[in-house]
Amino acid sequence: MDTYRKGLILVCCAVVCSAAQGQSFMDCADIADDTARLACYDSAANAIKASLEKPQTGSSEQRQEQRNAEVAAIVFGEEAAVVLEEEVPEQITFIIKDVLYTRRRETIFVAEDGRLFKKIADTTVTIKPGERVRIEDGFFGSIFLVTEKGVRIKVKER
Repeated sequence: MDTYRKGLILVCCAVVCSAAQGQSFMDCADIADDTARLACYDSAANAIKASLEKPQTGSSEQRQEQRNAEVAAIVFGEEAAVVLEEEVPEQITFIIKDVLYTRRRETIFVAEDGRLFKKIADTTVTIKPGERVRIEDGFFGSIFLVTEKGVRIKVKER
């Protein structure tokens, strides 16, 4: 009798594992058996975790688009995301051409290519015209202008 139960458990585990492979969260919801459904959800969650842990390439927009496509593929069973292979330059550098001040005493940095960056940090430190800066990404899409001397100011591109 014990051999029969062990064999039955092994067969059930094999069915659950094969059912969980390659299914989306939406597919998992249709599974009637609780154990099989949980195994399916665990498999999909592990796929999302692996997606979040792998290194990403490309610009911020490309990385966000790729991440959204990967999650959609796992959750909804849509087509898998295309893997980006091209690397973007690690640092974008330019020279500050001018520093402007608005009536509200807001600081605007003018890049040599004409782009405008509004200072949104409360720091009194500023960047002078003619200084070379690089753009660094921050959390939640924020950006920073960093000088060669290490001055780091949070800005928003206008």
